[in-house]
Parts: sequence; C-alpha cells; structure tokens
Amino acid sequence: MKNKLLIMLALVCCVVAGASLYIFSGSSDAEASKPQSATDPIQTQTTQSNPTNETPAFQESRTPASSQAENVSHEYNKQVFDVRYGGDIAFSAPGTSVEQSIRFDLSGELFQYRQSRDDQIYHLLRMPAPTVTAVVNQQTSPEIVDAIRQQVQEGIEFVTTPEGEIQEVYLSQPHPSLKTMETIAFLMQNIVPETVNDQDQWERTEQDYNGEFSAYYNLKLDDSATSANKIYQLFKRRELKKALYDQARGLENKLSAEYTFSHKALWDQNRRMLTQLSVDESVQHHMNGQPLATSRNLLDMKLTFWTDSISPVELALIKHTQAGRQIQLSASDVFLSTGNSVNAASGSQQQQAKEKDARDQAAQGVSTTAEAAYQEIKDLYDAMLSLEGLERMKAENQLSAMLQNFARAYPGNLDLLTNDLTKFGTQEPGFSLYLSALSTVASLPAQDAMLTTLNARMSETQAATSIMASLALSPQGNTQTFERFSNLMNSQTMSDGLSANVDLAKSAMVQRMGVEDTTTANGYVSEQLQQLKTSADPSQTLHHLTVLGNMGQYLTFSDLQSYTEQSNADIRQRATHALRFVPGADATNYLMTTLKNDTNAGTREVAANSLSYRSLDSNTLAQIQQQIDQESNQQIKDRLQGIVDKYNTPNEAITQ
Repeated sequence: MKNKLLIMLALVCCVVAGASLYIFSGSSDAEASKPQSATDPIQTQTTQSNPTNETPAFQESRTPASSQAENVSHEYNKQVFDVRYGGDIAFSAPGTSVEQSIRFDLSGELFQYRQSRDDQIYHLLRMPAPTVTAVVNQQTSPEIVDAIRQQVQEGIEFVTTPEGEIQEVYLSQPHPSLKTMETIAFLMQNIVPETVNDQDQWERTEQDYNGEFSAYYNLKLDDSATSANKIYQLFKRRELKKALYDQARGLENKLSAEYTFSHKALWDQNRRMLTQLSVDESVQHHMNGQPLATSRNLLDMKLTFWTDSISPVELALIKHTQAGRQIQLSASDVFLSTGNSVNAASGSQQQQAKEKDARDQAAQGVSTTAEAAYQEIKDLYDAMLSLEGLERMKAENQLSAMLQNFARAYPGNLDLLTNDLTKFGTQEPGFSLYLSALSTVASLPAQDAMLTTLNARMSETQAATSIMASLALSPQGNTQTFERFSNLMNSQTMSDGLSANVDLAKSAMVQRMGVEDTTTANGYVSEQLQQLKTSADPSQTLHHLTVLGNMGQYLTFSDLQSYTEQSNADIRQRATHALRFVPGADATNYLMTTLKNDTNAGTREVAANSLSYRSLDSNTLAQIQQQIDQESNQQIKDRLQGIVDKYNTPNEAITQ
C-alpha cells in the first residue's frame, strides 16, 4: 500500500507540493520560553550574545569568541527564524483505498544566509536540526521523515530580484515528490518594491507550485512596533488564474481547483526582510465535480536573531553547498509537471530544433506516418536512459507530452505503444510513462490499449495491479470499457489481492460513467451491496465498504446505517468514510452526530473528513462553527475550520 501511495503522489505532489490538511499542535517548549518578538529591537551580532537555544552545527557563530571577531565575514548576512511548517496531501481518487494521505510537520530553527549581488540577492535556506514527523494513512513513515530531514538539512539555494521575486533555484539533487524546502521558499516569497509609502498597495502576477496568480499586496506601517526601524504590516491576497496540475494533465475541462489563501507578515523595510510570517494555503482539486485531491500548507515563522556577518565556519558551509549544487532551475521549472517545450539532450540549437519538429509532428499527425512519429518517441526514450538529474526529469516530461500527443493523433496505431508496454519491466521508466499517457488521454482507444496490455500481463501481479490503477485513474469512464474489463476479469483466476484491485478499478469506472449508463452503474452497486451483506469476515466487510464508498452517489444512508453502528471501530470508521458521497440529510445528520458524540477520536475525525466532501447548508455550517469553538482535538478542529473557510466569501479582501 505504501508503494502504491507513493506512485499516486508522483502524479499530484509536484503541484500539491508539500501540502496538507496539517493541524498545528499546542505550543512547544521553545515557545513557552517566549522568544524575542519580531516587533522588538532585533539583536545584531557584533559582540553581543543571543539568548535563544544554540544549534550544534553553528555554536560558535551565535556567540563568537573575541579571538574570532576579526575573522567574521561581512560578505553575507544571516537571519534565524523559529519555524513551524505543516503539510498534508489527501488523495481521494476513486479506485484507490480509503483516502490516501500524507501528513507531516516540521519545526526548528531555519537559517537564512543572504548576499547582495549587483541586481540579484543570493539566499541559502537550511534547518540544521529539525524536528520532523510524518504519517501515511495514519501510520508513521520513517522513510518520509528521513527524506524531509535530508532535504531541509541540505537546504536550498535561490536568487531573487532586489524586490524579492525568485528567479532561479539550485539543488544538490532532485526532489521527485515532496519538495519541502522549495515550498517553504515560495511561501516566504514577498515581492516588495524597494521604495514604499507608509501605507501602500500594489498588484502583480506570481507563479508557484499551484499555478499562476494575481497577487494583491497591502502594506501599512505598524504603529505598535518598538523598533527604531520601520516595521510594516504586510498582507497578501491571491486569486488563482491557472491551476498547474489541471494544465499539466491536459484536463482543464475535466478538472477544477478551489484555492484559499491567508497571508500576514511583519516586514522590516530598512533591512528588506521578514520578521514574522503566517501563511495558510489550501487547494481542492475536483474531477468531473467529484473531489480528487486536497492539499494544505501552514507556515508560521518568527525572526529571533539577525546579524550582518557570519563566522568562518558558516562561510565554509556556504561555499561547500555552492560547490555541491547539481541542478539549476528557473522559478517556473521548480515544480515540474508539464510537458511544455524543454530540451532533454545537449542543449544545442540543432538538437532543440529536431525535438521541436518531433513534437509538432506527433501533435499534428499530418506530417509523418505513425511509425515515423513513434520512432521519434523511441529515439528520445533511448537517449533519456543515459541522462541524469534535471535533464532526466525534463526528458521524462517531454516524453509524456509526446506520448499523449501520439495517442490523440494516431488512435488506430496504439498497438505500437502496447507492443513495447507489454515488454517493459515494472521498474523501467517506460512502463509508468506509457501508462500515465494512456490514462491521461482517456479516449476509448487509449483505454482499449490499456486493456490489451492488461490481458497480456495478467500473470504478473505487480504489472496487472499498476495497469488497473491507471485504468481507474483515467478521467473518463464508459460502459464499453467497463464491460470489456469485467468480461476480461471474469475469465481470469486471480488471487484475493488482485481481485480486490479489480473491484476498486470497477468502482472508479462506475463513478465516471454513471451519467452515461445508470443501469450498469446501479447493477454493480447492487452486486457490491449484496457481497457486503454476505461478507464472512471483517476484512471483506472493510473492502466492500471501501468500494461502495467510491460510488456513494448511488447509495442511501440506509444501505450503510447498520455498519455505522458496529462495535468494531475499524468497520464503523470505514462506513463513516463511505458516507462522504452519499446524498441526503440522513447521512449529513449522522456525520454531525458522530462528530459531536462519538467516544472514539479516530471516528470523530473521519466524520469531520467526510463532511468536508459534502455540500452543506447554513444550519449545518453553524453547527460546525459551534463545534470548532468547543473542540479540544486540534486535528479535528483544524479540519472543521477548513470546511468553514471553504464556504466563506472567496477572495475576500484583507481587513485589519
């Protein structure tokens, strides 16, 4: 299951980045020690010491001995922030298990080193001693903890304009899925003119991992600040213009995104730096009107220390980091997720022209034969295998675009793809690239090609499972594909595990084809209800509740009511989750009652999550607000707050 989740995350994480429905826990011990307020005079390091906790990697840089003072470097300045960052990705695509999710939180001291360079400013962000936790589907994940810790300890380099707009990013190695430091850097981005009035406003276009935005800034002098420097209250409001994930998948007409954003900061205009920042950002992606994925980022940071010089040890660290960089990205390429014009080979003009011709031919389908167009794909695939790092990533994105264009331009020649797809090992990049392209195109010929490949590889459990998942994630279902898939599976002898994946894939197709053929959809729902009633053990009951939950729009509350009353907490929670799409007031009322009264905190949290998928009236929203006011469980409280925020007036102007 963990591997399956990570495969799915590869499809969405580049844009839901390190995002989350994360919930901040109570104040930490460090906060209890009352760190220096960002509005207090900021301590600069010359001969004074700093009262905050030391970081082992840089003990001598905080309170340098007098013998070291003459060796400090004024080439860079440094800020130290107390940081709490939380991310949550919830992927609810039909055809998967009960809501796939990753939650993580990160806290500790974040060091930022800056250097002015002509018309640019260099930045290095890193966290030498972070505290990290991560949970995958309610299970702790040491792998993700290690990955995040490695990212933040290595840090990230980037350059900005003097106003603060990120232009280029440098990495020592690619971050294929969770881009924690990249996300933090872009959340910290504030583009502020070098000259401002005591009260000022401006508007500009911004881009990041979610897409393209109109950003509206509001700056006001903070009269309460005690610092001799001018400290401003800085607010930012953003309106999403183009969602990156929707564009990348080529499904603008199928996918929609709801974006909410809250940003408040204190800004030191004299020193051109943040002294305090609070960001709450969430995105909900919908496919054909049904929830697909949600993400949330929460970032709180406060400046605790500032100095206009650094120690020799820190200077050596910066030089070492710069020497170890392997990847240079423009700001628009940091969160790669599209197959737009990129160069995967030598970078020569001749090679670029050749690749552009290949793309144009595959896209138009009129300048060359299918065989010739596919040979261009194979040539690029062979060249890609010898590439590494950024060039490899670019080549994979280009191949994905070319494969999709080929599937659209040559629907009658997809046997060229399937001939190779039946031969790729499941660990070879071609296997996932080809499947992803066919799933994205979602035409009947593309789905037929996946069925043909599935039939050829049914004896390979891992390959068959991946193909079923790709078929399930295809954004458009139809009766013919459903019937072909059903007939194919009925003719096979399968293990229980593979049979379970068949049910999940079929439930995904049913959800997407219901408008086209409700008779077939209702027939499969009835079949699953009957199997649920005759389940011989709890594991079967859990499985059928999962399948039925994906098709909840065809159910009534009475279909699942008895399972919400089970003493088995797992069954009760699974049934509660299955109600998320079930229409009617009875389902909503049960979820509200469970939220308020159930003695099991896990079941209450599942009820809160299921409510987030539903359309709610003003009375229910008022009850949720009341529950927020009295809720003691922070995770539940924040999940409910997300529901209320979703129903607030969108893009509401910032008020003081």
